[in-house]
Amino acid sequence: MKRIMMIAPHYEEYAFLLSCALGDHAEVLLVLRQDLLDRDFAGRPRPAAPNVMIRHNSFRTVAEFGRLLADLRRFRPDVLHWQEPSGFIKAVMAAAMVAWAGRFTRTALTIHDVVPHSGDDARVAARFARIRRHVRARVHRVFVHGPTSREQYLCDYLPMPHTDERVRLTDHGVILAGDTPCEPGDGFRALMFGRMEAYKGLDVLLPAITDMANRGCAVDLELAGSGPEIDRLENDFRAVPHVRVDNRFVSSALLIEKIRAADCVLLPYLDATQSGVLAAAFANGRFVIASRVGGLSDLVEHGVNGLLVPPGDAPALVDALDMVAGDAGLRQRLRAGARRTAEDRLDWGPIAARMIGDY
Repeated sequence: MKRIMMIAPHYEEYAFLLSCALGDHAEVLLVLRQDLLDRDFAGRPRPAAPNVMIRHNSFRTVAEFGRLLADLRRFRPDVLHWQEPSGFIKAVMAAAMVAWAGRFTRTALTIHDVVPHSGDDARVAARFARIRRHVRARVHRVFVHGPTSREQYLCDYLPMPHTDERVRLTDHGVILAGDTPCEPGDGFRALMFGRMEAYKGLDVLLPAITDMANRGCAVDLELAGSGPEIDRLENDFRAVPHVRVDNRFVSSALLIEKIRAADCVLLPYLDATQSGVLAAAFANGRFVIASRVGGLSDLVEHGVNGLLVPPGDAPALVDALDMVAGDAGLRQRLRAGARRTAEDRLDWGPIAARMIGDY
């Protein structure tokens, strides 16, 4: 039976659910911050993981790096798989470990954001870009989320002729899934949630919903999450009728409740590669209205499981909101499409089976 050591300095729920599915084919040692995984599943059931052993690591000190190496020596994996880190110390750990372990075991890297998001993410990533490039160059297998991410990786990261035989596609499986399917209440309700950074497009959403309110077509909208953009624009959003702002860290259990109370989730992003927000919306049978950027357009089928609008285009966002707000039948069809996408393309079982074959 294959042995996989999965190291996840971020994306705890993603890494845990992927490891559970890989556990149907292999023994898995999952190294992550146990406290953050516990926080992700607080107030909701955690799937059983009989073939997954979990080790806590904070990824902060030399001693923690020593524990990583000790786990590697004891477990002797056939595959060492990192979720690409964000942050200098974690990136150094990944570089050193991949360079050493790559001599005797297969190494793999999942790149969640091939190109850093604009704003703070890009500034932070620039400080350790050389280390990130080193890790990407040394692993035996590179996993990215969808064809657009692959093209971004090949064109932005590699010189001509932009080829890399190590690259494989993997979908972002469902996260934040509720226990049972449910339908939203009467009327039309929209939700936007997550880390509110500049690339999320709140500057586009605000004039869109303000315009609708001025025309007497106010959207029942909730914003849930924290970040510099919601701090900056909170008062402006609160001034719009039927808009609620929950400016704080929101637990996973409460986020699931908020998603299930809404008809759709809004992603008016200015740039993106992939999105856990999108996976969470589909996991709960909620369609999306999203910008046609990056990996969002790989997963969102316009008129099937959501609507796509040009990035930065507030009038187009207004048109999409008007369309779904006035057509209950369309909302029902789009929710059904979102559920099918979650059950088929975003199911962890097939994702893990393909990954096992791709290692």
